[in-house]
Amino acid sequence: MKKFIIAWSNSFLNEINVLKSNLEQKWYEVINYTKELWDRAYQEVYDNFFEDIKNADNFILLNLDKKGIEWYIGYESFAELSYAIMNYKWEKDKKIYLYKMPSKEVGCYDEIMNFLKRWYIEIYNE
Repeated sequence: MKKFIIAWSNSFLNEINVLKSNLEQKWYEVINYTKELWDRAYQEVYDNFFEDIKNADNFILLNLDKKGIEWYIGYESFAELSYAIMNYKWEKDKKIYLYKMPSKEVGCYDEIMNFLKRWYIEIYNE
């Protein structure tokens, strides 16, 4: 069973549960997704999350509309995506997905385009 890890904004609590269920119905194991930060200490959440990125087979960044920007990617999510790329880019069987192609208003749009051109990431196709 392939293991997934999901990065997302705390603003998307309902949507994360839908994506998690969809992945599990396809026989994937979701080993971690960033939790609401008031559940545990910030340091513990991120230490565990980054460790699980290394142990997962696939990474998906759930990027949805936020702050008036279509398919928004924030700074923390971009950091998690970059970390996944650094850990997966030499392993052909590991995949990194963006849920949706971000709009040009996203601050890291040019970097995302470079990652796509180099095949480090793909757009998720349900």
